[in-house]
This record gives sequence, C-alpha cells and structure tokens, in this order.
Amino acid sequence: MIGITQERQVMKHPATVRRVALSFLLAFLLMLLPWSGPWLLLRPDFMALLLVYWTVREPMLMGGWIAFGLGIFADVADSSTLGIHALGYSIIYFLAMYSRTRALSFHASKQMLHILPILFVSQLVTALAALALKFPPPGWLWWFQSPFTALFWMILPALLEHQPARDDHHRVS
Repeated sequence: MIGITQERQVMKHPATVRRVALSFLLAFLLMLLPWSGPWLLLRPDFMALLLVYWTVREPMLMGGWIAFGLGIFADVADSSTLGIHALGYSIIYFLAMYSRTRALSFHASKQMLHILPILFVSQLVTALAALALKFPPPGWLWWFQSPFTALFWMILPALLEHQPARDDHHRVS
C-alpha cells in the first residue's frame, strides 16, 4: 500500500544483562544437543546469531572480549581447535558493530540480508583458519550453515523482545 511505511524494529525497553546472559546460556545449551549426520553440518550457530543480535541491538552490553570468550566456550563445546570460533566470533562482533546503524534502519526481513554476509564471512575465515591448520576442507553441506542460521533472524526479535505486560495502574507516583 502507498503511504504506509514499515515501522523500524526498536526495543521498547533496553535489554538487561540478565536477559542477554540467559539467551547466551540457552544458545550454549542448544549447541550441546546431540546433533548428528547432515543436521550437524546444518546446525544453526545460535551463539553467532545472538552475538550479532545483541551487538546490533545493545552495543553497550557487548564487547570484543565477550565475543572472544563466547568463541572459546564454543570451541570447548564443539571440541574444536581452541581459537577457531573465537576468531570467527571476534570478526562477527567487528562486522556487526560496523553495520549496526544500517541494519537497524530496516525491517527484520531486510536485516536478515545484512546479517547473512556477516555470518558467511565469519564462516569463511573459520574455514580458512582450519585449512591453514591442515584440517580437511569442509563438505559442501557445511556452507549452508550461514543461510540456515540467518533464517532464524526472522523469529529472534519475537523471542527476545517480548516484554511482559506491565500494570501501570498500581504504580505509586
């Protein structure tokens, strides 16, 4: 329709440190699920997705050291070479901070198109680092992990920005 603009997605209340920490804990637990077969290769990187999300939405709560630390946790959880995810997550943090104002100016479906290259660059650097360490190249199915992760961007605001109804009638002025 002409004349109707889409409303920008803006959190009505800033996120608390507790909410951010609990969301990362849930993502870490999802990472620990026993994924197997092709689903292991297609498993969304929930930690990376939340890192992008909270870096874009609440940059004052995130930092490069937090991204690096989350990467170390991801390395331990995946039993991968220590530092591979940390490198990827640090790149995600930098690129998310670089493109945050641009991404916030779009609706979630268009934001997803800005998030996908961030996830893909991180995945590419991770693959190159693994190749430099003489690991075998990943299979073709592994490259679908970034688009599959980016699809979850559409439901993430609905899950994380849900604010419980506040009863302002009982508030004392």
